[in-house]
Amino acid sequence: MSTTETLTKLFDIEGCKLETYQTEEKDGVEYTVLNWKYDGEEPTVCPECGAKLYKHTAQKLNITDTPMLGKPLKCVVTIPRKRCSECNYLWRASLPGIDEKHKLTKRAYENIAEKALRQVFQDVGDEYLLANNTIKNIMIDFLEERRNQLRFKTPIFLGIDEIKLGKLGEVTVITDLEHHTIYDLLHGRNQEKLIEYFKDMPGRENVLWVCSDMYRPFEKTIGTTMPNAKWVIDHFHVVMKANEAVDDVRKTIQSKMSKKDRIKTKKGLSYALRTRAKDLTPYDASKIRSARSDKELAPIAIAFDLKEDFFNIYDENPTSVDDAKKAFAKWEASIPADSIYEKFRELANTVHNNYDQIFRYWECPVAISNGYTECANRLIRENNVKGRGYSFEILRGRTLYRNSNIKKIEESGMMLGPIIPDHGPIFHYEAADSDESYDIDLETGEILE
Repeated sequence: MSTTETLTKLFDIEGCKLETYQTEEKDGVEYTVLNWKYDGEEPTVCPECGAKLYKHTAQKLNITDTPMLGKPLKCVVTIPRKRCSECNYLWRASLPGIDEKHKLTKRAYENIAEKALRQVFQDVGDEYLLANNTIKNIMIDFLEERRNQLRFKTPIFLGIDEIKLGKLGEVTVITDLEHHTIYDLLHGRNQEKLIEYFKDMPGRENVLWVCSDMYRPFEKTIGTTMPNAKWVIDHFHVVMKANEAVDDVRKTIQSKMSKKDRIKTKKGLSYALRTRAKDLTPYDASKIRSARSDKELAPIAIAFDLKEDFFNIYDENPTSVDDAKKAFAKWEASIPADSIYEKFRELANTVHNNYDQIFRYWECPVAISNGYTECANRLIRENNVKGRGYSFEILRGRTLYRNSNIKKIEESGMMLGPIIPDHGPIFHYEAADSDESYDIDLETGEILE
């Protein structure tokens, strides 16, 4: 078998015949050029008016194909054109294996897009002898074209949270709380956009529980788009306000101290107050005891106890919503009348304003929490910081699809999203040490390895 026959078999372009090939060089990089000529059928009659078609100037397409033996591969494809002398209709041969918009073979287009989700744009560009920005745009176009196909299995237990990312602004993170995976990212958080997105979500009737913070527009969004779902306010966002109330008491007391005493009091105490009593080290516990025995600092210890009692509403009543409601009522009544504890009264009012959604936590068949969504937010934020120039589409694509086989998603539509780890990145791409210096692609804003 001749070299030409071998190349034809390996890199066949449907409807074309390989005529010649040669090796060329660009910027010190050697690459192969295959010269193809259209070999399919050509019409003789105009499909518009039935008149005879005459030969028109042939067109040459410069196309990039998948690399060959580690070298970039370019194709020059000559295709015929014919024009009707009566109605001026122009016939032009079309080739099913070529993506003319991107000047690629279709196999190269898919291969580049999938590699760009896993590798640095510069590395993929070097492999194909294409500009980094071209690689970035190919990936974005690929994901946009397949947006409706590239969806993961709709969660039964769905988490919603938002993250603010520099120039990108607010990004809504949607998670599968049952499987601890990411479902999707949505640019923005306003009610109109949320309703539009969830109305288009396949299988939305299968969502039974939605866990989020206290963002009120979620109520209408969930009620309008998820007919069988119950909205639960994540207990993390509720108990977090107890920590904020303790901190407010500490700051109020320290504001009346001298600078020296303020620094001395804050040292170690701020951390101890946010720590659960059961997790206090002997040193941290001694800080609380010292505050309790000091007349000036005693309100801080009382605030710590109020915080602990509020956390215990969840901890000591894991199964009974009635017991949890009674524990809350008892806790609210225990708040001292002094103005310094005003933040705790505000917390009680917050619970009353979101009473059904907060206590629905006890009705859910699993201990539903947005803890994994919060973890995903942190990891997404870290990756966005390291990839300073990321557009939303790049951040979304690399977060969702790096560890998944896109072809499997397209074929089955039943895959779960990327796992949210307890520790470590969702995907390994940027350097792990945030203090490390980086080379940055000025076109794409991407971190280079």
